[in-house]
Amino acid sequence: MEFLGIGYQELLLVLVLLLIVVGPERLPQMAYQIGRAVRQMQMYARAVRDEFKDEIDYLDEQYKTIRGEVDQAQRLMRDEQAKLDSGLREVNASIAEATSELSLDDKVVPFVATGNTNPAAAEPAAPTGPAQPPMVF
Repeated sequence: MEFLGIGYQELLLVLVLLLIVVGPERLPQMAYQIGRAVRQMQMYARAVRDEFKDEIDYLDEQYKTIRGEVDQAQRLMRDEQAKLDSGLREVNASIAEATSELSLDDKVVPFVATGNTNPAAAEPAAPTGPAQPPMVF
């Protein structure tokens, strides 16, 4: 079993050297300071982790809120598009019905002049030149 890439033999060697260098009377005090430093580092790491977790939770909540608004807007747009499509279909159907009723293909409408008995005046005058296109402004 290894601890941070250090085996039992290396760990035992470090402890023996620490005992020789520091001495038996200062070793408990040094172990206490090391333990306190490790606890403090764990506390800092926990605080950073909790802060990141809070930020990620906040961002996730904002994402869900915005996603819900987007989904609601999409549903609203689909509903409005369906209403518009059905309205356009109704308009197209009524236009088709009106054009079929007003179709002049199977009906002949005679021209009847009223009030003027002169046959020359009843007939339209013959065009004197080529037809001119309408003027567009």
